[in-house]
Amino acid sequence: GITMELSTRHFVRPEDLNHHETLYAGRISEWITEAAMIGVTRLLGSNEGVVLVALNNISIQKPTVAGAILDFYMEKGTPRSTSIPIYITVKHMLTGQVHAKGTAIFVTVDENGKKTPHHLS
Repeated sequence: GITMELSTRHFVRPEDLNHHETLYAGRISEWITEAAMIGVTRLLGSNEGVVLVALNNISIQKPTVAGAILDFYMEKGTPRSTSIPIYITVKHMLTGQVHAKGTAIFVTVDENGKKTPHHLS
């Protein structure tokens, strides 16, 4: 089966919170994007010519408060010829509970910005 692997980790600080004193959705979206870029770079061995084209299905499963440490796990979806979906699951480091999920779609492009095939199967 598909296995998740740790991509990155973030410590939630007071400045990451919204007006409800929970993690701001914009910040979690930013962190999901970052975790996905780290994941796709690991898969391809480079991030040159790799661009994000979509950030989909971001869902907040559980509110997150300051002081939490979040683990961002990545798994590769089924690649198409030029695109690679990366699924991110965000879990609380200590409890293992899922706090958020999202999908990032990357494409590989040449020096002119034209889509080009990647080498993943």
